This record gives sequence, structure tokens and C-alpha cells, in this order.
Amino acid sequence: MTDDIVVGVDGSEGSRTALAWGYAEAERQGCGLRAVVGIGSGGQGPAAGREDADGLAEQAAHMLHQTVMATAPVASRTAVAEEVVDRPGAEALLTVGHGARMIVVGARGRGLLHRLRVGSVSTSVAVHSSVPVVIARGDAAGSAADREPRPVVVGIDGSPNSLAALAWAAAQAVRRGVTLLAVHAWLVALPLQFAAAPGDITQELEDQAQAGLDEALARVRPELPAGLDVQRRVVPCSPTQALLAAGREADLIVVGARGHGGFTELLLGSVSHQCMIHSPVPVAIIRRA
Repeated sequence: MTDDIVVGVDGSEGSRTALAWGYAEAERQGCGLRAVVGIGSGGQGPAAGREDADGLAEQAAHMLHQTVMATAPVASRTAVAEEVVDRPGAEALLTVGHGARMIVVGARGRGLLHRLRVGSVSTSVAVHSSVPVVIARGDAAGSAADREPRPVVVGIDGSPNSLAALAWAAAQAVRRGVTLLAVHAWLVALPLQFAAAPGDITQELEDQAQAGLDEALARVRPELPAGLDVQRRVVPCSPTQALLAAGREADLIVVGARGHGGFTELLLGSVSHQCMIHSPVPVAIIRRA
């Protein structure tokens, strides 16, 4: 177990983005960084000989060290541990990252299906991790040097995971010195007979949505940091559309691993997954402990 930030590195551009984001976050939190590469086959294909395995480990260690050195910010004081793990990528990260502050992965690594916007390792880690997972993309360091830091956006639907996401996002916002934008989306198909005069109905639905957002904030208020600036936004569209739209003015989107929608046995909800795929900024996936 470790209280560091764990970052998956495989030499790809996506993993370099993840490592840069991890460096910036470690600086904010005053913690260490563990850069991890998994080289195991997971039982796939013929077992390599000891000489081949040693050679692969040596190559991986060299790649890892070069990537860490090339990505480290100037005058960084973050302590970095480099670790080559004889397990497949996702399994290596989940093993080392058990008990970590968070696991950071790139949106896409060096997999054969390189055209996919979110790689299999990123998805597997987000699905199975018990600690927060950040899919890093866009501005690698988390905030552009030529503009002011932007808000942290969090999606709220009242579910336990979204309340955990709210508390986590609030800490992020305070640490960054930015506003927390709490977004609650509602989308209801009105029956055809109400289509001509839906004003009163939609207003009532919007009022209910606003009350739901206020209730969710009130439930976690004791956990929210002092001095937190919270803005509320109730949007009449799908949760995914609302979060992606809000994310265009943010530096980070935070969502629960699963909300009220979908089948309860799914570990990663459709909103979380769609944000992972389509967001231009980093996305944090939070699961209640």
C-alpha cells in the first residue's frame, strides 16, 4: 500500500500526459509519485525465457526512467519511485495503486487498437479501482500557463458515488484555488398531450431538480472544505451533455463511477464512460469507499 499518486507509464504520448498531470497533482498535494510500467503477459502466449524476460525488464526500466526524466518539471521537489511490474498493465496499476491517493492513466496507450480514444488499460483501471482514477488528457499539467486556472466540475445525481465525487471534487477545487461547479442534469420526455403547453410542468421538474441538487450539497456540507466557492447549475439535458458542456470551461471533470441510471451491477456507468471517451479535459472517476 502507498499514499503516493500512482501513474501508468508505457512510453506513449498518453502516458506522458498522465505523468505530467501526476507531477502537477503531487506538487499540489505534497506527496510522492510512483511511475509504474507493467510488462507481464497475463498468461497470454508462450512464456518468455529468463534471458528474454530480463531483457524486457531492462528495456522497460530504461524507457520508464527516460520518460520520468523528460517529463519532470524544472526544479520539481516531488519524490519519484520507478517500478517495473511483472504483470499486465491494468493489473500492475491496480496492484501497486491499492491504497494510493489516486491512479492516473493516459487516455490511450500503445495498444493495437490505437485509434480508440480510451484504451483498454484506462477503462479496466477505472472499472476495477477502489481509489480515485484520473484519465489525463488535454493540457498535461492540469492548467495552462497562459491563463487562469479554471473551475472543477462535478456531476451530482444524489447517488452515493456522486456524493463521494462531490466531496473529492471540493477538495480539489480548494487545493487549486478555484470554483467548484456542481452540475445536475434532468431530462424528461413529456407525454404528447402536454406538448402544447409544457411550461408549468417543466418548471416543476426544474424546481425538483434544483431541490435535489441543494439536498445533495446539504448532505455533504459537513465534509466540504472551508472557503469553498460553489456554483450550482441545473441543466435540462442529458447528464453526459451537461458535463461535457461544463467541462469546456473547466480544468477537471469529476464523476461518480455509477449514478442512479443503468443496471446496478455495472461498475462503470454510461455517463462516466462517455465522459472518459469524449471529454477534452482530465476526468476523475470516484467510487465510494
